[in-house]
Amino acid sequence: MTTQAAAIPSASGAGSSGSNASLNTSHPVGSFLTQLLSAPANARIAMAIGELATSCETAGRNGSVAVAISAVEADEKIGQTAAALAALWGRWGRSTVLIDLASGPKALSGALTASSPDLSAACDAAASGRPLTDIARLHSSLPRAGAIAAGKADVLGLISTGRLASLVEGLKKNHDRVVIAAPRIATGFPFVALGGCCDRLVLALVRGSTRGGPVREVGEQALRSGLRPIDVIWFD
Repeated sequence: MTTQAAAIPSASGAGSSGSNASLNTSHPVGSFLTQLLSAPANARIAMAIGELATSCETAGRNGSVAVAISAVEADEKIGQTAAALAALWGRWGRSTVLIDLASGPKALSGALTASSPDLSAACDAAASGRPLTDIARLHSSLPRAGAIAAGKADVLGLISTGRLASLVEGLKKNHDRVVIAAPRIATGFPFVALGGCCDRLVLALVRGSTRGGPVREVGEQALRSGLRPIDVIWFD
């Protein structure tokens, strides 16, 4: 496994609004993005996933790149890692879409008070060949970064039928980068299955609290499936 050393402090601050969607000002995703985007380029919060972003940037010189991010347990910064990666690429001028497959109060579905289309509608559009022209803004400071929330979509069904893969492929035709925030592995989510539509699979781990057994298991699953090794980003 490839290891990226990283440490991101707790998010604070107020949210902001985009043109096609409003970010809930009290939501951790909104406040985290505001903190990230207001930080100097050399601040820890901006550098935390820089190695991963740069690595994917190099790999994507000749085309678009899709990256999926998950974790083993709860509260292991899946949303923050995915949002930071999408925000960094957006700041670098890359056209980026963040897709959040999770549900619950901390998911992107709770941060966006309005989102058009949601995941089901986006997959319907991709299946019919319709272009996605109304993707919600991830943040007002990121004109080239959009967001698609899961909402009430049957995420496992979209994965098993290949509809999510079709959406990702469609997005890669019109965007430089696609970032997927996946549910945590402890819930039984088939993270390795995203290797069929993503170029990189990344686990966000916390030093001193992440259990090694599940990490080794998902890494072995990836290798048995013929995928490249799982990337790992560590948080202190």
